[in-house]
Amino acid sequence: MSWKRPDNVPYPSVWHTFQAKDTESDQLVTYRVQDLPEDRFEEAIAHMMEYFVYDEPTCRAQNIVSEQQSIEEIADLWREFVKFRLVLVCFKEGSDEIAGMNMLYVSQQSDKEEYQCKGKIWRCIYDLVDYTMKRANIYERYGVDKYLGAMGLSVAPNFRGRGIATEILRARIPLCKGVGLPLTSTCFTAIGSQVAAAKAGYEETYVVSYDDMAKVDERFVFPNITTKYVKCMSKRVE
Repeated sequence: MSWKRPDNVPYPSVWHTFQAKDTESDQLVTYRVQDLPEDRFEEAIAHMMEYFVYDEPTCRAQNIVSEQQSIEEIADLWREFVKFRLVLVCFKEGSDEIAGMNMLYVSQQSDKEEYQCKGKIWRCIYDLVDYTMKRANIYERYGVDKYLGAMGLSVAPNFRGRGIATEILRARIPLCKGVGLPLTSTCFTAIGSQVAAAKAGYEETYVVSYDDMAKVDERFVFPNITTKYVKCMSKRVE
């Protein structure tokens, strides 16, 4: 990943604000979605390790937390993502607690380096995502040579039920405009994130059922998974 954030784009910037219920009452308060500050990088990784790896359906189904190598590799990948200064984080007004976040990166057609990981479970999940995105054929379908991608959307448990995931996904559009990216596209593996993406105006670019994925590769079996489909969903930056 050779992309660099333009020097003329202030960092950290606030990209989106919205109103939603407070955590303590039904009163509406303001939330903001902004760039993850550098001094919160490791805290952000810790948030993902505390919530995402336990909640995301494929990670949970294959019990990724049981394999130390896989856990270390996914954390290392996120550490690479935060260096690009694109990761979005949501805060409630007056609080510095991470309400939610989205691990973002730029996918460029010119990038030839293939990501390698050795953990058996993480390799399986990564390959599932990679297969889906390749079948979606993003570059050709949308006529772009780069886009904003993601690998990890998480909302802290005490902030759930407030539409925060949807608002974080909405915030990707002004972020893309700000840094000069024409499209955002992601492989969504959970029904919750798929619903959030639809509410944020993302279209279904490629959809495949988990049952059919098991026929593609014998590794793509996810016991007791409740989400029916894997969906690549995308939104142009108008």
